[in-house]
Amino acid sequence: MKSLDIGLSALRVHQQTLTTLGHNIANAATPGYHRQRVDQVSRAPQRSDPLQIGSGVEILRITRLRDAAVEAALLRNQTLTAASRQTLHTAGQIESLLTPGESSIHANLSAFFNRLEKVANAPQDLTVRREFLTSAVELSAGFTRLDQGLDSLTTDVEGELRSSVDHLNRVLEQIAATNREIFATQGQAGPSGDLLDRRDQLLLELAEYVPVDVDVGEGGRESVAVAGGTQFVALAPQFQLQRLSNGSMVLTREGNNQPVPLDSGRLRALLDARNETIPAIRDRVNQMAQQFVRAVDQQHAIGTTDSGAFTVLNSTRALKTVSGALADSEPAFAIRAGTLSVTVTDRGTGVRHTTRIAMDPAVESLQDVAARLDAVSGIAADVDDVRQTLTIRAEAGIEFDFAGRTDNQADLTNFSGTGTPRFSGQYTGTQNDNWTVSFSGAGTVGVTPGLTATVRDQSGQVLATLSVGEGYEVGAALTVRDGVSLQLGSGTVAAADQAVLPVTANPDETGILSALGINSLFLGSTAGDLQVRPDILQSPRSLAGSRTGTPGDALNFARLAAIRDVRFPALSDRNFVEELADMTAATGLDVQAAESRTTQLQEHQQRLEQDRDAASGVDSNEEMLKMLEVERAYQAAARYITTVNDTLDELLRIIR
Repeated sequence: MKSLDIGLSALRVHQQTLTTLGHNIANAATPGYHRQRVDQVSRAPQRSDPLQIGSGVEILRITRLRDAAVEAALLRNQTLTAASRQTLHTAGQIESLLTPGESSIHANLSAFFNRLEKVANAPQDLTVRREFLTSAVELSAGFTRLDQGLDSLTTDVEGELRSSVDHLNRVLEQIAATNREIFATQGQAGPSGDLLDRRDQLLLELAEYVPVDVDVGEGGRESVAVAGGTQFVALAPQFQLQRLSNGSMVLTREGNNQPVPLDSGRLRALLDARNETIPAIRDRVNQMAQQFVRAVDQQHAIGTTDSGAFTVLNSTRALKTVSGALADSEPAFAIRAGTLSVTVTDRGTGVRHTTRIAMDPAVESLQDVAARLDAVSGIAADVDDVRQTLTIRAEAGIEFDFAGRTDNQADLTNFSGTGTPRFSGQYTGTQNDNWTVSFSGAGTVGVTPGLTATVRDQSGQVLATLSVGEGYEVGAALTVRDGVSLQLGSGTVAAADQAVLPVTANPDETGILSALGINSLFLGSTAGDLQVRPDILQSPRSLAGSRTGTPGDALNFARLAAIRDVRFPALSDRNFVEELADMTAATGLDVQAAESRTTQLQEHQQRLEQDRDAASGVDSNEEMLKMLEVERAYQAAARYITTVNDTLDELLRIIR
């Protein structure tokens, strides 16, 4: 009977081996399947004094062929590849927003300055002005489209984040459920290879989102560590997104507000895109837009229209508070300490007078500024406490501007003579100054021999010494310096007489005009809210393209066009065209770097998959050959049993 049992054990083992081989062949194309092998061992011999007699064969285990080092490398590479693919996707979307084209922000910016140059060359042509305003509208729309595109990308990334976290939690629960099934089978013949394969596939899916490590503990129990070391076996952790006070988003575990550390994976790439990449490019676009608006509006604010100065100007950019310090009132653009020069002109006499108002934004408020302006003779300034804006109005017969036009009559407070000095021209110097005119002695203009007028700057340096005595034609203009001329009327002058003339290169050293939006070209201050003032669109003549108010003067248009070539410290000493080109090039380099890294990781993954297939893959032909071998062994065992059975039958027949 023992002989029959030996043969039966062989039949059972070979039958199981055939089943396993058939299972391998059936799953040759199943993703993640690991080839299984039946490991056989001789059964313990039976003692029959004085001998030990063999008892047949049995299955020790069914081994799932798996290279742990390759599998761990695949998990890590899966995480890195997913992060790189997501980074490439985000970089590609940003690049598409900045790609140059006919309707791109590059074309809009170029058209704006090109048409400004045309206006400077033909300031009286309304058609050219309208074309320029159209380009300004298109540029505003271009900035808005770019900002909206980045905002939409942020929304899409947030949606992907939420979807990814939901999927992550579902996969974690599936892994935990599979672990429970695995543990339920461990008390029998060992865990099912198919269950382990299922878990490995789920781990690969999990590694798409977060880093994954598998730790083998006592008794072979495997725990999964995800997202910076969070371990679980049969009870899965749950993760969630949390928005911090600074607006950024982080991944946390339920019941724990501490951010989960992630060094790779799709979630890490999505969080980086949401918290860093997109905000960085959006901040850069806004920085450029704000610098552009400030530069253009500041230059526009210190110009005049073709018809001259203004009778009323309203600020279009509100402050947070009108009573607190300007620096703390959240102006659209920073306000610096310095002076604001306001020129008041009497329409009846034509006399212009400039007053300089010193400002310290660290201590002075908008109400203080309004009070200073209100104290200037001929104008009144009011603060709207509801809108938190400023209004400046001229009295009847008066107009004002911030163009820094040279006063045609100096300050005569310390002048007693009757030969009144007058000035003409447009100051072309580079710094604000106060010029003082004094005389070599008492005398009569155009009569007294050797009578001279000396012009000095505020440091006392002599700028010009002019002959105004005998031989001077009363009323003739004498060139002083930097585009300014002096002329004296008939009459007398005294040795102690002094006339003071403020000359202005920068009417607004503080930047308050653009910060408040006074006589601005644009409304808004960021890429997302930029638009051209509707009243200027309706009346192109109201463009402040002049510095003197005389027809044909396009000096301010020319200075606006020259902004194209100005390099700004806030833009890393680049001009607007260069900054936009650098921004575009940087995004292109980001795409190239992400493409290269993704390609390398994908190639590495292919090599790892080949290594895994070499250890765990199923070759159907090889398995068929093994089946033939096992079938022959099965037939031999069956033949053995038949022979033993026939022998026993013959022995029993003899005995009977």
